[in-house]
Amino acid sequence: MFEEPYRWMEAVSNRHSYVQERLKLGQPVFSVPFDEGVLIVGFAPQRGKIFEIYDRIALGGVGHPADVERLRMTLLEMAHLEGFNRSAQDVTLARLLQFGIAPALKQNFEEIQRAPYIIRLLLVELDRECNPTFFRINYDGHWETFKDGTVIAGKEKIMDWIQKEIRALPFATFTLDKALEEVCRLWVESKKQEDGDGDDDKDFPKTLKEAFDQWYLEGALLSGKVERRAIYRTLTEEEIGKLKSSVG
Repeated sequence: MFEEPYRWMEAVSNRHSYVQERLKLGQPVFSVPFDEGVLIVGFAPQRGKIFEIYDRIALGGVGHPADVERLRMTLLEMAHLEGFNRSAQDVTLARLLQFGIAPALKQNFEEIQRAPYIIRLLLVELDRECNPTFFRINYDGHWETFKDGTVIAGKEKIMDWIQKEIRALPFATFTLDKALEEVCRLWVESKKQEDGDGDDDKDFPKTLKEAFDQWYLEGALLSGKVERRAIYRTLTEEEIGKLKSSVG
């Protein structure tokens, strides 16, 4: 009987190791401000990393696609229920995280009989004064808040390195084109940090040309300078083509 707490702690530690091992090939998803709103962007072998959640809220995900989709639907339902019961103005990421998704993730992770979620999520909110807030939530329910932009990735080492670089750049003063170029530069630089980090991703693109040829660039933005209610939109083919030609 006295051994049970230690067995539980060992089981939780094993779950951390298991999820981190499954996540390590996850490619970075960036979210940064720019002079007209917020950008969310990332390369991936398949689409399905970036989504709209509510009027001024967007989501980026790394991990198992089924788990990302399940949590996306959970957040979507919570946001619309909150908006129906209260008002659209009452739907905030802080409420969705603090009273909804974070406790659910923590409970799931600590119940060792259940399979853990293999995810990291990035969430961003643009308020009506065009001030962005960025959130990062882990598979165990732990979440952090950022003002200058953030990133999620499979490897914590890469994630921490990119976060420091984002903090050092004045993204809020950049145009959309400049922000996209800087994010691509950080993606390339982050690949150099992985050298000698293992052979599992040796066949992954290492240059922007390879990434554009082999993968999809998925991106969206929340624009604070539009008259319409819907401020979320995906990057256009023209914007992606212009970026591809500028970095090629």
